[in-house]
Amino acid sequence: MTAHIPPDRAVPSQEAIDLVVALQRCLTNVHARADDAAVLNGEGGCQLATLVRYIESRRVRSVLLGQNLFADPAWDILLMLYQADLEERALTLEQLSETLRLSMSVTVGQIGVMERRGLVEEHQTSPNSRRRRAIRLSPLAVDSMSSWFSLAFGTDG
Repeated sequence: MTAHIPPDRAVPSQEAIDLVVALQRCLTNVHARADDAAVLNGEGGCQLATLVRYIESRRVRSVLLGQNLFADPAWDILLMLYQADLEERALTLEQLSETLRLSMSVTVGQIGVMERRGLVEEHQTSPNSRRRRAIRLSPLAVDSMSSWFSLAFGTDG
């Protein structure tokens, strides 16, 4: 679960952020060992339909108001990977890049940041190309995205 910082508070220091990330990783290890359901986790089917509508609404927003007005590639990648997780599949870097209409360098850069934060994992490797790496959300990211989804859409399933 991610920390919420009230608007009247100062942005935390990098040291505080690092401590939160370390705590999230510890909680992920606990979830992985205990085989517990994610915090605030709802039923996948209901979540998937709502998530697909949300992702599509973001695409329509860009079409109606202009692609360059909205730029949040990390969030778009997380959403696509969460959808793929609910559908029990992995996505390659090429699929992410093409689907989200991002350059390969932006996609690779964002995935690199997410890997360093423990949010994504390599699912399988193609010996031919780094672009063909299959990427999935880590248990930490699945837990965080599920919690976000439940809070954002007020669903428990």
